[in-house]
Amino acid sequence: MEPSSADNGLPRISYLGRFLELVQLVAGAPDPGLTLSELAARGGVPPSTVSRLARLLEEHGLVRRLPDKRYVPGPSLLALGLRSLRRLPADRFNDAVQALVDLTGESVSVGLLLGDEITLVARRESTHALRYVASVGDVIAPHRSAMGKVVLSYVAPERGDRILREAVGKNADAVRADLADELAETLATGIGRDEESFAVGLRCVAAPILGGDGSAVGALSISGPSARFTRELADGFLPALREQAGRLSQLPILVSA
Repeated sequence: MEPSSADNGLPRISYLGRFLELVQLVAGAPDPGLTLSELAARGGVPPSTVSRLARLLEEHGLVRRLPDKRYVPGPSLLALGLRSLRRLPADRFNDAVQALVDLTGESVSVGLLLGDEITLVARRESTHALRYVASVGDVIAPHRSAMGKVVLSYVAPERGDRILREAVGKNADAVRADLADELAETLATGIGRDEESFAVGLRCVAAPILGGDGSAVGALSISGPSARFTRELADGFLPALREQAGRLSQLPILVSA
């Protein structure tokens, strides 16, 4: 049996407490994840205890072990985060989203990169009867959306590869090759475009929301029916889109793990 911390005059840390600390460490891990030894060092817990806790967390889907034996957030932990998003006040996004809705009359969304998925965290629908309806918590396809193309263009290549693998599995390399020219243009212009690839009849433009290191943590988009939201009209709104995305980039926004 491991000696109690109370024997050393230190507060006793329960097994449940260590379990929760390990969840927090994995949730806040850098992109590549953390090894068992790194988790043990950061948590100040014996490797044998970390190993037992990690197995239990993995059984419950709270962590996921990668082929290189590093640990990253698992599906259950990510699902908890998504449910929490629905309860988070969207005040930090409201001004930018509402300003673009008022200007364009079209639907405006904010998506954040959570784990290896792009998830809607704020949305205002168009005032027009004809519109594409989406909801906070929806996961956006990275390869078929303006948001996704912006994010793929503004993250490190290895991160982009993981995002694509999460979405399309073994076809990730082929999809990236097909998108190469479009992603290069997106990076050059700072604008991602979707011309009816996400949904027939839908046009969307997006700009990146950047973290302190210049990498995308999400995107801000405007979308509408292509018959009404013409290419010319969309291009006219790009300065405002860039401006509002820049403002969001300066906020302390939840950064993906």
